Amino acid sequence: MTYYLDSHAHIISEEFGEDFDAVLERADQADVKRIMIMCTEEKEIEPALELVRRDPFRFQCAYGIHPEDADRWESRWDRFLEIIQDPLISCVGEIGLDYHWVKDNKEVQQELFIRQIEAARQVRKQILVHSRDAMQDTYDIMKEHRIPGVMHCFAGSAEMAQEFTKLGYYLAFGGAITFKNSRHSKEAAAAVDTKYLLSETDCPYMSPEPVRGRRNEPSNIPHIVKVIADVCGKSKEEMADIIAENYDRLLHEEVK
Repeated sequence: MTYYLDSHAHIISEEFGEDFDAVLERADQADVKRIMIMCTEEKEIEPALELVRRDPFRFQCAYGIHPEDADRWESRWDRFLEIIQDPLISCVGEIGLDYHWVKDNKEVQQELFIRQIEAARQVRKQILVHSRDAMQDTYDIMKEHRIPGVMHCFAGSAEMAQEFTKLGYYLAFGGAITFKNSRHSKEAAAAVDTKYLLSETDCPYMSPEPVRGRRNEPSNIPHIVKVIADVCGKSKEEMADIIAENYDRLLHEEVK
């Protein structure tokens, strides 16, 4: 049975506090049957894990220290190590590098990124990686400290897309690929084997066309998959099936 999935969704956030149940209902009506819940704060963990306990097929959960929080990582480290050991945590993320807003702590970000990758290796879990204005440094670290993982909201060139997939990394595309000026994202998705592609919303951010400007949510995934399918020469249903296979493969990929 064809269904859609959201491999990166911040649904445990205040933006969804007033209509959370309706958001999940709309996702179900849109055939978005699986959601990776992203947690970047400790307070988000228990509500997310309760959803996983309720329906472990529909919900998966990831936790990581976001690069924007790199300057306070030491105070969170011990608890981070405890949380990622929980068997209900599927992946470690989102982790990575972000040089867009803060440019004077690159070495701190890189140290935290490497530490989290190696912590993920210890608990044998895949990584979900954030990279903004830091593509080459991200690639260099992931090449040296290679474990299975995903480049979330991939924004690199077609050439970089190919380099990441040569290392075995998946590429997740979100609402940005639907924008009229998204030539680079479309070229990147088209440049790699479809076995490396995933769909995501990064909700509540980055809504796709035709709902751009509104709060994003998992029910918008079909708009994103339609564009990925078009650039890859597939039907939307074929692409949804491929993405579902990729997601399942990722979650079961052995981490050494």
